[in-house]
Amino acid sequence: MHAFLPRLFFLPPQLLERRPSARRLALALALTLGAVSGCRQPAAPAASGQAGASSAQPCAAGGQAQAPVVPPLTPFPRTLIDALGNRLTIAAVPQRIISQTLGTDEILFAICPPSRIVGVSTLARSEIYSNVLAQARASEAPPSLNAEQVLRLKPDLIFVASYSRAEVVEVMRASHAPIFRFANFDRIEDIKTNIRIIGRAIGEDAAAEALIADVDRRLAALAARAQGHPKPRVMSYSTDGFTAGANTLFDDAIRAAGGENVSADHGVCGFGRISAEQVLTWNPDVIVAGAKPGQDQVVRDGLLRNAAVAATSAARTGRIVTLPAREFEAASQHVVNAAETLSAALWGAPAR
Repeated sequence: MHAFLPRLFFLPPQLLERRPSARRLALALALTLGAVSGCRQPAAPAASGQAGASSAQPCAAGGQAQAPVVPPLTPFPRTLIDALGNRLTIAAVPQRIISQTLGTDEILFAICPPSRIVGVSTLARSEIYSNVLAQARASEAPPSLNAEQVLRLKPDLIFVASYSRAEVVEVMRASHAPIFRFANFDRIEDIKTNIRIIGRAIGEDAAAEALIADVDRRLAALAARAQGHPKPRVMSYSTDGFTAGANTLFDDAIRAAGGENVSADHGVCGFGRISAEQVLTWNPDVIVAGAKPGQDQVVRDGLLRNAAVAATSAARTGRIVTLPAREFEAASQHVVNAAETLSAALWGAPAR
C-alpha cells in the first residue's frame, strides 16, 4: 500500500523516500535517494481546523505517466528505456547492483542473489518501513546517501526513482554511471511492470515472472474471499488528514481486499488532505490508517479525539483499522500484504 516513506503517512514513495515534500509526492523523506508509489504531490494542506477544507484534487484525464515498456526477452546485451526516455544498454548480466529506493530494494531481495546487491537505500534497514529488514541486515550491502558513496561501490547498474534527488542523479550520470530511473508506482500493475523490468535488467527473468505469479495468485485468493459479500465503503485517513484516492497503490489494495474506496469514489486523485468534517460527510464503513510498531492504539485514539471522525459509522462500529506502516507504505509486491491484512479485518479471514 512505497517508494513507497512514509509519509506524512500518505505521501508516497515511500514518502518520497521519507519525503522531500516538494517532489512527487515531488511521496516516500530525503534520507535516501528515492523509493518505489509515485503519486502526484498533493496541493498545500488546508488548515486542519477548517470545516470542509480540502486539498484533495480530482483526477484529470491522462494524468498518469505512461508506464515504461518491458523490453523483449533477448540475450545480453539488453537495451532498456527508462521513465525519462533515457536508453540504457546493459552489456552483460549485472554483478554489482545498487538500489536507491526501498521499492527496488524489496523487489531485488525477492528475485536477485544477495551477493549481487552491493548497495541499498537507507530505508532497507528501517524497522518501521522495510519489508526486507532481515535480508538487508544479513546483506553486506551498505546504505548510501550521496553520489560519491554510490560510485565508490563501482556499480554496473543503479536503480533510482523519479523523486530521487536530481543533483545526486546528475552527478552519477555525469560520471557515466549506468542509471535506470522508475516513475510509475501508482497501481499494482505498475509494480508488476517494474518487477518485469528489473528482471530484464538483471537477467533474472524467470524469478521475476515467478514473483508476479505469486502476486496474481494472492490477489485471486483475495477476490475469491470477498466474492458474494457486499462491498464495505473503506477510506484511508491519517491523524494529519491525508487520504488516498484514485491512482494510488492503496486504492488498489482496498479494492483487492473487496472494498470500495470512498475517497476515490468522491473524485479524489492521488494523495490529498481533507478535513475530518469531510470524512463525516462521506461517512465510511471502515477507516484505515498506518501505524508504526506498537502505535496502533495511539493512532486510533488520535483519530477518535476528533469529534467528526468519532461520529462516523466506522468509529461507532469499532471499524478503525490500523495497518503496519511497512505494509501501508509499501511500493513493491508487498502492497499485497496490506490488501491481505485489510481483507482479514473486513472478513475475519486469516491475513495470509
